Amino acid sequence: MSSLARFIKSTAIFFIGNMLSKIIVFVLLPIYTSYIPTAGYGYYDLSITYITVVTSLLFFDIWSSVLRFMYDNNNREHKDKVVLSGSTIFAFSTITYIIIGILVAFLGDFQYLSLILLYGITNNLMLMYTFIARGVGKNTDFAISGLINTVVMATSNIIMLVALKMDFSSLYISAILGFLSQIIYLELRINILRNIKFKLFDMQLTKDMFRYTLPLCLNSVAYWLLTSFNRVVISQVLSVSDNGIFAVGNKFAAVIALVTTCFTYAWQDIAFARKVNDSTNGAFYTKACKMYLLFLCTGAVLAIPAVKIIFPYMIDESYMAAEVLVPLSLITAVAAAYSTFVGNIFYAIKNTKAIFISMIISCVVNLLLCYWLVSVFGLNGANLSILISFIVNIIIRYRILHYLILFETNVRQVILLGAWLVLTTIFFFWFGNLVNIGWFIVCFFVALFLFKDYTRKILSAIIQRL
Repeated sequence: MSSLARFIKSTAIFFIGNMLSKIIVFVLLPIYTSYIPTAGYGYYDLSITYITVVTSLLFFDIWSSVLRFMYDNNNREHKDKVVLSGSTIFAFSTITYIIIGILVAFLGDFQYLSLILLYGITNNLMLMYTFIARGVGKNTDFAISGLINTVVMATSNIIMLVALKMDFSSLYISAILGFLSQIIYLELRINILRNIKFKLFDMQLTKDMFRYTLPLCLNSVAYWLLTSFNRVVISQVLSVSDNGIFAVGNKFAAVIALVTTCFTYAWQDIAFARKVNDSTNGAFYTKACKMYLLFLCTGAVLAIPAVKIIFPYMIDESYMAAEVLVPLSLITAVAAAYSTFVGNIFYAIKNTKAIFISMIISCVVNLLLCYWLVSVFGLNGANLSILISFIVNIIIRYRILHYLILFETNVRQVILLGAWLVLTTIFFFWFGNLVNIGWFIVCFFVALFLFKDYTRKILSAIIQRL
């Protein structure tokens, strides 16, 4: 199977497991904004921000290491060894996490701390299971488990918020129930616990995985400082309620992230399977990144006018201030997604130090700009700071990849796509719904033209299978 065909197939599977399921959560925005005050949603969002960085630091993103090492050999015993080594690191991290959680409970009084801690551990366990499922080739089960997770989470959220009139604690509880349902399904399907054989434990492999994943862990913390630290700044410079508005405004950007997650997972399957020293890597990755950037920017210019039209019908009046955040948050999501996509090339060639270096530099840029831009521009200043930092991140990664594998940058494409995004943003702010509908139609036909060759290939592949 060609790389394109495999990419399309993998993307379709991950689309079902991620995009379709997460759309349900997106549709719940009217319920969230109607039943949860801005302060409550702001506290929830901020708590998830904190727990994310803590778990990234303590668990070393070990699931990424597990997936990468599982791809080194298709032998089932090798995969079981990798899972055992990864699970060992995960177990020690869990013990440390529990101890720290107990200490925090004694030292301070935090609202719903037990739920926050439980959210963190179940989310990490879910990530471990899903990455293992992908590592053993069970992508369909991975997709189905994602659907189960979302159905359980959405259903329990509706019951608790609408019927039982619970507060924002329902967001934690429903997420935990969703994670657990996904874990149980994957365990029943791929028998992870049953296949753990302690006699296969390989200390050297465990050390190699830990060395590989350590930069990823530090990178995740840096990524948090780059993408989520701004929420902390908002709560300090502005207010927790403003953070709730910021969170809702960025939910629309999450649509870009959800779509790109499908492509990223499929991209990992292809990139990780390539040989590290393949002489064609430079040309292959250059072509892939060019296509992906075009896809991202096209998606954003379609999403911006679409959100302009649907926003008043989806969001409660108390959150209407979030509307002005939409264009910049979508463009920032494009930069973040593209940075991640380029970063996966470093995972594939096993050069995770380069990821860390680029992330640290862009992180420093964000820290230097964030407080000032939020003070001057308010909530949009937070997104502007992140956007500038990601642009710096991408430029650094471009230069390193050019040195390592002769990766090439298409400057003309970047300028044209940037101009397209700026023009779309102007339409969003300066014109009403009617003009934005017209601009959406124009952009849609432009997109059809740009992707005509890929669309033809996809349709041909589908017809051949019918």
